[in-house]
Amino acid sequence: MYICGIKILEIMVTITIKENSKQAKAVIEMLKTFAFVEIKETKTVKTINTKAKSKSAIEISLEEEKKGKINFYKNSTDLFNKVLNV
Repeated sequence: MYICGIKILEIMVTITIKENSKQAKAVIEMLKTFAFVEIKETKTVKTINTKAKSKSAIEISLEEEKKGKINFYKNSTDLFNKVLNV
């Protein structure tokens, strides 16, 4: 990313140009040719999205089985009683 400062009649103008296209690079190169233009290059840090992929219910169940976190119930009534803490 480049920031250009142009001083015209004691007025400072700041322009931010993202260097992500051929046109932007061409404009930067053109501005560099003017004596009254001061160009300061700034570095930007890209953030990488490291959001974990959500797991399906079957993947979670298989992991829990590997860890021994499986509960066994006699029947549906037993299951509901344990879930509802009855």
